[in-house]
Amino acid sequence: MASAHKSDLLYWILGLLFGAACGYVHIRIQDSSLSVLMVTGFTMFLAYCRPERVWRWALLVGLSMPAAAFIALLTRQRPSRGLIVGSFAGLAFSIVASFGGRVLYRAKAALFPKKVDAIPFNTEAQRLREK
Repeated sequence: MASAHKSDLLYWILGLLFGAACGYVHIRIQDSSLSVLMVTGFTMFLAYCRPERVWRWALLVGLSMPAAAFIALLTRQRPSRGLIVGSFAGLAFSIVASFGGRVLYRAKAALFPKKVDAIPFNTEAQRLREK
């Protein structure tokens, strides 16, 4: 269990970095479409890599844009109302993308199953020889 927790730590850090990048792009460039595209791609990537509980990636990356808008308000940057409302669009797209990442993971597992060791062919032959 501890090894699974340590392996998730990398993805949590990656999710925080991805969210910070999305929030920065959203406030500095002031383009909701680019930041929503980044949120969608990053969330789908994280959900594909760790498909167990996809809601955590949707919340972590999806709430980064509203958090960036709130931080911008606190630092007296005054983003427009459209930019603030558009920041919540990222949350909707992140929810859809997180489940899309899980679907991609399952599709890959169904289309390309892991190799299973074949049953040794000599077991039946050995039984026939022993008789």
